[in-house]
Amino acid sequence: MSDSFETHASGVQGDMHTGSGDITKTYHYSYYLLQSDSPRHSPRMQPADELRWLRRRFVEPAGLGRARDVLEATRTVFLAGPPGSGRITAAKMLLWELRDGGRRIHELVLQDEAPHIDHGHVGDGELVWLDLSETTGTRWDDVQVELSPLRATVQQREAHLVVVLPDRPHHLASTLADYRVEIQRPAVDAVLSRYLQVEEIPRPDPLPPLRFLDADRKMEDVGKYVGLIRRAREENRDGGFPVWCEAALQALSGQTEDVAAQVIGLSAGPQRALLLAVAMLHEAHPDVIHQAGAELLDAVGHSGEDISVLERVPLDRRLKEIGAEIDSSHRVRFQKFDYDRALRSYFWTHMPDLRDPLQSWVKQAVDSVEFLSERSKLVERFTEQCLNERYRSRLVSLVTEWTAHPTSAGKMEAAALVVRRGLRDERQGRFFRRQIYEWSCRDTLSERLAEVIIVACRDEMMARHPDEALVRLHHVARRERGTYARETLVELVGNAPRLRRQMLARLTDPRSTPGKWQRDIDLFLELADPVALTEPGHREHAPIAESTVRRQLAMCWSLVFAQRPHEAWTPTVRRWLDVAAADERHRRLLLDVIVRGGEEQAGVLARLYAMTRERQAWAPLGDVVYQGIKSVWAARNA
Repeated sequence: MSDSFETHASGVQGDMHTGSGDITKTYHYSYYLLQSDSPRHSPRMQPADELRWLRRRFVEPAGLGRARDVLEATRTVFLAGPPGSGRITAAKMLLWELRDGGRRIHELVLQDEAPHIDHGHVGDGELVWLDLSETTGTRWDDVQVELSPLRATVQQREAHLVVVLPDRPHHLASTLADYRVEIQRPAVDAVLSRYLQVEEIPRPDPLPPLRFLDADRKMEDVGKYVGLIRRAREENRDGGFPVWCEAALQALSGQTEDVAAQVIGLSAGPQRALLLAVAMLHEAHPDVIHQAGAELLDAVGHSGEDISVLERVPLDRRLKEIGAEIDSSHRVRFQKFDYDRALRSYFWTHMPDLRDPLQSWVKQAVDSVEFLSERSKLVERFTEQCLNERYRSRLVSLVTEWTAHPTSAGKMEAAALVVRRGLRDERQGRFFRRQIYEWSCRDTLSERLAEVIIVACRDEMMARHPDEALVRLHHVARRERGTYARETLVELVGNAPRLRRQMLARLTDPRSTPGKWQRDIDLFLELADPVALTEPGHREHAPIAESTVRRQLAMCWSLVFAQRPHEAWTPTVRRWLDVAAADERHRRLLLDVIVRGGEEQAGVLARLYAMTRERQAWAPLGDVVYQGIKSVWAARNA
């Protein structure tokens, strides 16, 4: 044993580093979305900003005080309440009140298969909520069994958990009953007043009678209503607060009767085509509207009469006939507030034969120079119509088609917009996250679709569903020829110890055959940051101090040593030696991990020992490494 080690070590002298950086980095993509100078931040509000926005508008419901006491005393509370009472907002606000320092607030997402709750998604000191409001039947029975173990994990990791219980009353195990608190819906007029105040909308005090308050409203309706009031005001509609409120209420109700009457009254194909064109491209230039109307007629195979150009009705007159006008900014808009949304919904719902032609027209329009400035609005408006279980497959096929070879900047942007809009939808977001997972696991994943996935994970999922973003980025990183997914994944892990642990678990998961994916080795070399591994977390507890983490690290190092030349791993080992020299508390743990990783190869162990002699600062490390090697070999030969 000793002779073999000494023989290898004697042949190593001086600086063994023959290269720098990651020699595997190459860029093969023709990127449309992930340019090197593109901003690396989400266009959405970050979670903290979103919660701050909610807090300013939050009216505390009855029962929240007791929920707060239970959460603070036991680290867990189960929120019950009638549908529309604002339980999810209340859950977020309870956690927001507990924030301090860098504690993360995020949602736990149920997994499709048992176990449905991944305890690895609960980090030290994190603030998490679990939405079970729509969980019913046997799925509720299965999930409820996992709630007590989840509470134990929350306690162990000094985290806090708020669970939103199902809409309909369900039996809750007696062991959990003490943590159940029911909240009541706050007064709608009080919530409305708070929203109006925060939005700085001029209003009488007290509020006059409003038709909106005559109906039984959910809390989410208030936000939509005030948003419409703000828009009505911004559009400079005359009449003041009562008129803005009435316009907002009509828009909120969908204006179905008015739309149906107009569409039935306009029986001519050119009129309906123009009506639909304005609805899809609302506030576009008149030339764009004119061309869109003509293209929609072609898309449905309309055979119009051959009329001389000079005999045709002028565009402004045709627009007036359908209730639209050209405003002072030379943009086409309907005279009725939010009428375009109501029309899009009506055409899609009640004229099913239009769906395929409309989809074909949208596919062509995204690459048209004439529609360049309206592309994003057009794609988002079409996507809105497909956001339900019956039509969402259309969006999947569009993304697949737009990212197929050959593609274009317009198609790639459109594909990214569809995915982004789908992820942001409260009801369909889970479906799109699942679809991204299925795409990311394909061995035939195209570079262009991979690019859309990376952007979606980076700009959308990283902020609200980081665990799911990590899994999808990892699948793409394994299959890509460039390094953008890997770089984005490393960025996601960043300073999040929980996510770093999760990645180590994935890299060493026996179910995926560690070492099978060569790119996992390059990924590990970027994730093996000794500074992050030795930094104390929420409980003054460094990841390297955990035996499971050390075992996983050693396994990853063994794969590196077995499958990469020393030029590839030497820079990372040097970083470990630097930290080990400066951090006496974790020195032995760091060095033992590297030695255990190289225990199968005498040549690697010899090189590790020789490296401790390269710099004066590393001199104290030599004896530790040598003793570690002797222990490892003694254990092997015992």
